[in-house]
Amino acid sequence: MKDLLEVLEINPERLPRKTARAMKVVQAQWVERGQPIDGPALAEFLDQTIDFCKKMELEYPKILLKRLKQLQRGEWKPVREVFARAENLS
Repeated sequence: MKDLLEVLEINPERLPRKTARAMKVVQAQWVERGQPIDGPALAEFLDQTIDFCKKMELEYPKILLKRLKQLQRGEWKPVREVFARAENLS
């Protein structure tokens, strides 16, 4: 199974503990929505997820907002090797 943190190149050890609940929700929503990895689809997912976390008063890791802005500006893209490895393991 692909992991959103791996896709976003986020080290889970560096995430604040107070964001753990939000990250469980975010990961579950990502899987439920078909694991979007394409730049625009991933950006839309992150935008909607951040809004959801705000509405639910879940503190999300700020790196999610950083990745969203980087995607929107074309400064960062998900690493394709993550997907190739996941497909080979299936």
